[in-house]
Amino acid sequence: MADGPGRQLLDLLQRELVLALHAAVADIAGSLDVLEVDDAFNLTPFVGRVLAAVQPDNAVLSALSGLTGSDGGAGSVNLHGWRDEAVDAAPRGLAYVARSDAGAIAALTVVPAAGVRLTLRAVGLAGQGLALPLSNGFSLNLSGNIAGEVEIGFTPDQPPQLVRLAEGDRVEVSFTRGGPGTVLGIEGGPSVRSGTVTAGGWVATRDGKFDRGGQLQLSGGEVRLLPGFVKGLLPVDLMFPLEADLRHAGDGGVTLAGSPSLRTRLSGSDTGRWLDLTVEVTDSPAGPALRVGFLTSLDVSLPGAPVDVHIDGVGFGMPIALKLGAPMLPSPGDLQSLEPTGAAVSLTLPVVNGSGMLSSVGNDLAGGLSVRIPPLSAAAFGLLSPARDGEPLSFLVIMGATFPPPGVQVGFGFAISGVGGVVGINRRIDRDALLRAVTDGTAAQLLFPSDPAAAGPAAMRALPAIFPAARGSIVAGPMFQLSWGGRIVTLSVAVLLEASTQARMTILGKLVVALPDPEAPLVFLQATFAGVIDPAEPSVMFVASLTGSHIVGVALAGDILMLSRGGSDPQMVLSAGGFHPAYRIPRGVPALRRMSMDLSPVSWLELRCENYFAITSNSMQLGARLELVAEVAGCGLRGHFAYDALVQYSPFKFIADVSGGVALRAFGETLVGVSLALHLEGPAPYLARGRGSIDLFFFEVSFDFELGWGSPPPALDPPPDVGAAIRQAVSEPAAWRSRGTPPPNLLLTRAAQKSLEAATVVDPYAAVSVRQQRVPLGLEIGLFEGIPVPSQRWDIQGAEFGPGEPADHTAELRAEFAPGQFVAARSDDQALTAAAFLPLRAGIELYPAPAAGAQERAVELVWEECVIARDVPKPIRASTGIFADLGSLELLLTALSAADGGWWAAPDQVVTVDPVAPVATAFALSMTAGPDLGAVTGLELAQEIAGSSTLMTVEAWEL
Repeated sequence: MADGPGRQLLDLLQRELVLALHAAVADIAGSLDVLEVDDAFNLTPFVGRVLAAVQPDNAVLSALSGLTGSDGGAGSVNLHGWRDEAVDAAPRGLAYVARSDAGAIAALTVVPAAGVRLTLRAVGLAGQGLALPLSNGFSLNLSGNIAGEVEIGFTPDQPPQLVRLAEGDRVEVSFTRGGPGTVLGIEGGPSVRSGTVTAGGWVATRDGKFDRGGQLQLSGGEVRLLPGFVKGLLPVDLMFPLEADLRHAGDGGVTLAGSPSLRTRLSGSDTGRWLDLTVEVTDSPAGPALRVGFLTSLDVSLPGAPVDVHIDGVGFGMPIALKLGAPMLPSPGDLQSLEPTGAAVSLTLPVVNGSGMLSSVGNDLAGGLSVRIPPLSAAAFGLLSPARDGEPLSFLVIMGATFPPPGVQVGFGFAISGVGGVVGINRRIDRDALLRAVTDGTAAQLLFPSDPAAAGPAAMRALPAIFPAARGSIVAGPMFQLSWGGRIVTLSVAVLLEASTQARMTILGKLVVALPDPEAPLVFLQATFAGVIDPAEPSVMFVASLTGSHIVGVALAGDILMLSRGGSDPQMVLSAGGFHPAYRIPRGVPALRRMSMDLSPVSWLELRCENYFAITSNSMQLGARLELVAEVAGCGLRGHFAYDALVQYSPFKFIADVSGGVALRAFGETLVGVSLALHLEGPAPYLARGRGSIDLFFFEVSFDFELGWGSPPPALDPPPDVGAAIRQAVSEPAAWRSRGTPPPNLLLTRAAQKSLEAATVVDPYAAVSVRQQRVPLGLEIGLFEGIPVPSQRWDIQGAEFGPGEPADHTAELRAEFAPGQFVAARSDDQALTAAAFLPLRAGIELYPAPAAGAQERAVELVWEECVIARDVPKPIRASTGIFADLGSLELLLTALSAADGGWWAAPDQVVTVDPVAPVATAFALSMTAGPDLGAVTGLELAQEIAGSSTLMTVEAWEL
């Protein structure tokens, strides 16, 4: 991954190393001018370029000088002065030089005057190796095979630059330190012992390509997560062997044990335990740094106590500085304890048992609690988000308690077997997340779970998504469980009211049918359902999902949906199992699973069927698929049969696709197979089109056919008179409206008042509008109420209050029209996917000129100030008068009202989405904004630019 953690770490290591060495050498560059040439290199290719050895007190170079040494004749490693050319005028720098008596030399050089650059140079490595002991327990190993001299430059942010590197050249350098290694942390724990350390890299050319790599290996180390004294208190030993392999090769990034995410899992001394090792780049006050993390989970049973504890995320982080000169390894006080990501506790006593869990989910703390005191049991789930970054504290609690059988009897075999409730402050309900939780079965875990401990993890992951934080929003409602027939039928329901800027109701429930005995049911049906009622839209949506259901071992699954929506995007949808593949799913409808049955009696025989049925305002859809697989070791029979059908009401049309096939297979190859696909559509005329094939192992024979029959559509009646319909619509009194009121200082006679009330006259100061909903104006239509008519366009050319009385200005009026009733669709796909209704022009509103009022004159205003205290009056005295203390009572009710604005923070501004996406024109070649044609909907704009080869219609956000 180009931008993954491994690549980020590789680039950071190269940049920090080059920049640190360049700055350190530049700091002592002035003291290098007095160095003489080192005569020990006179007979080498580096003659005149290697200067005398140096012992700098610079922090970075002192760390590098700690890796020097000599074995008294076999070779040496030291810091020397350096110049790129063997002339006195050449700029000087520093070199880390390793040399053998056989003539092999390798050097890392930095010359500040030549730029920010680290250069690797090597000569004389003709298949020989060099091993030199260094200080601090390290040893240097240098090997390779080069024909001449190698020179490779490394810069902070660029790939390596090859100056001299012949085909087949290879140089390898590694540092090794053996022994148990240094203990980082506290002796006994928590601590890390490195063990044997090997670090190195190599460069080479192969097949004309440059290749490089590096490696850091730790072996024989150990990690202790708990302090030593804890081991005597708890029966657990969190000691893990440390084996780490950090590698880099080619152009890729760094990997940890082969993982580019720099995460790996280590096994503990106890095979049931594990340790996660992570490496990540972090920011620190001293600059970028590495943090090595060690995480595991902990299960503890306290000796002699009925308590079991489970903790996730136990461990610590160890920062490692990347700045050369700074202490690379941390001190014991720098180890960072990591907060656990989750915890669970269970308590088992002869009378009481319970469990609790807590975990961090994003910015929320999610928890669960269950308690059982036979025969009663209770369970609760909760969310808490502390106040931060200007957001208020928010929380949510779902709590329920169940009664022992037979529950609280209410008659006719029904009993109340559980009660509870939901309360959320500064929380709202996310519809999409709720519907997803219903269809995948997660929502069933929130309502009176039979095993709260097992349901807890899934429920706590789902709660933050279903109930996100929202300032000023309140969610509350009761929760109850009903049973019938001794829990043969169980219904769990929560009725939630959401109060924010708009009030909404949500019903969440679970229905379970278990026959004949709930303890060992032959028929088990479990349906999770949700109903969302939004009076503001208005809309009602109901979704139900079968999960974990079966009938005598036959698994059942599928989703059911009912949607009724009004407003600007009206829809009516009823579906069991989804929709036809060509149907455009309406807004807000989740993906639905097919209604399915798995009839597989044995492992080698699979028989599965699925189906769907849907009804919308203009279509009926149905389909099914049956699949059969009977195979053993890749030999057997496979077959299928499927159909999809769609019937469109207006204009009436149907399409149907049927397919089937069967094949005999052996070892994955088809021996004999037959398949057929048929497409039908109609009427007027009818069309049948199909394709069949026969597969006989060595060859395949296929055939196509197409057949049409039936008469063309009968001749239509004369097209209706659209103009007459418009004239009739605008002549209706209901099409005209007057909006406005006379000025308050206008004196009217009683007769004039009666005339205004009877609508026989119009207020001269009011706006007058005319609106009809028979034909959309300003639109090229080819249909009228679904009946074909000659292409035509109708519009209002002008309007005035009377002869010589023009309107001061006008405004267009729009109404909801069904485009399919006036504009013919170009294809079946367009008919299925087009919007059901659009706001199109329907009339006009005329505004008179502003009324000229009386001449303004200055007056003196006198007012009286009266301060009404918001606090509750103390004391409130009774009075014998009925109305004497109504003022005090009003103040009391206001102060105690939950609707008082002082109790809750003001809600955030609600963002509304325009139901009709704004559209614009764009030039097709440059995709830049085109002229503004004033159209509101995409249909109107498309007609405005019809025939243009340079303009296209796009949604406004695309520009």
